[in-house]
Amino acid sequence: MANIIRAVFTLFWLAAVSFIGFLAYIVVQTEADPQMLWGWLVMCAFTFVSATFLAYNIVFGHHHKSDAPHHHTHLQNS
Repeated sequence: MANIIRAVFTLFWLAAVSFIGFLAYIVVQTEADPQMLWGWLVMCAFTFVSATFLAYNIVFGHHHKSDAPHHHTHLQNS
């Protein structure tokens, strides 16, 4: 079941990245105002980073060990 969820989120990430790239391409081709162009490109970049961070945490989150001693030393003292 976990592999299915990872595959679905990978497909969602691919669709989101494709749409963001398409949106950036359209904006570069049609926007004449440089301030609006940079605004759209920054928005596309933030959206890409957000989608990538979310997908990374979902797809590769099982590789991070929560019981690693250097991660939770405050929990071992009690």
